[in-house]
Amino acid sequence: MKLLFNPIQAFLLLYLFAGASCASVDDFHNDPYWIREFSMNEPGNLEVKTSGGNITVEGHGGNKVRVEMHVNAGGRSIDSTDYKAAEVLENYEIDVSKSGNTVYAIAKGKSRGWFGNNNTSISFRVYVPTEMACELNTSGGSITIAGVSGNQRVRTSGGTLNIKNIDGDMEARTSGGGINVEQYRGVLVAKTSGGTIRMEDAKGDLDVSTSGGSIKLDNISGRVQASTSGGSINANILELNQLLALKTSGGSIHAVVPKGVGIDLDLKGNRVNTQLTNFDGQVEKNKIRGSMNGGGIRVEMSTSGGNVNLDYQ
Repeated sequence: MKLLFNPIQAFLLLYLFAGASCASVDDFHNDPYWIREFSMNEPGNLEVKTSGGNITVEGHGGNKVRVEMHVNAGGRSIDSTDYKAAEVLENYEIDVSKSGNTVYAIAKGKSRGWFGNNNTSISFRVYVPTEMACELNTSGGSITIAGVSGNQRVRTSGGTLNIKNIDGDMEARTSGGGINVEQYRGVLVAKTSGGTIRMEDAKGDLDVSTSGGSIKLDNISGRVQASTSGGSINANILELNQLLALKTSGGSIHAVVPKGVGIDLDLKGNRVNTQLTNFDGQVEKNKIRGSMNGGGIRVEMSTSGGNVNLDYQ
């Protein structure tokens, strides 16, 4: 079943106020403009794109995909009782459809491509079965994804990424916001050009980087790479696997790792502070390189703008 909306078929209101923002953080606090549901017989795919709104995807135990569309115009939420709806749809192509085992929810601005109209935004909240591969893309809002398993790809040009309770592989990118990760299991590549990264309770092959913020990692297990060009790094590692690589160009690094583990150290900073036991290697004020407890897992920490502190628990 495919639903294509034009100005005659749907009713959304546009009040144009100068300086109004595209997407409101309160988009989902109000009733949706409309709701559509699709049945899934097996694990499926979801593709959501919008020109300037937010996207939220939440997993549940059923076999239904429920798509809620929320509209914001002039800084306020719009519902189906507003009478000048056609003015908005003249500027958007809205497509909610199911083809095979893939559900689509797409809102594309006509006049300015994916950037749409500066005074309006269309956001989607989607409830999906837990086994769902998602591809989510917004040009100016935030993305939240929670409670799903499978391969996920999320991207925003100007908002925050919130990732929670995910089992699978994910690529997550934002050009202008922070990244928050909780309860993750799997392979993760997460990159931001201008925000802070916070990760808690994650296990797997984890690669995170930011060009303009700090990084905080708490209760982490696995193979970990984290880098920033403009902030500090704090990492609490419960279990090491193959590699711990932390690098910053503009701050200090503090990491806590399990004690008694065989590790190969390569630590560099203005000053390097750690306790060495069963160590064989080179020690200087700003550099430590060598093996502890017979060596094994690589632990690399490097900063050109601060100190390195490594503790054990």
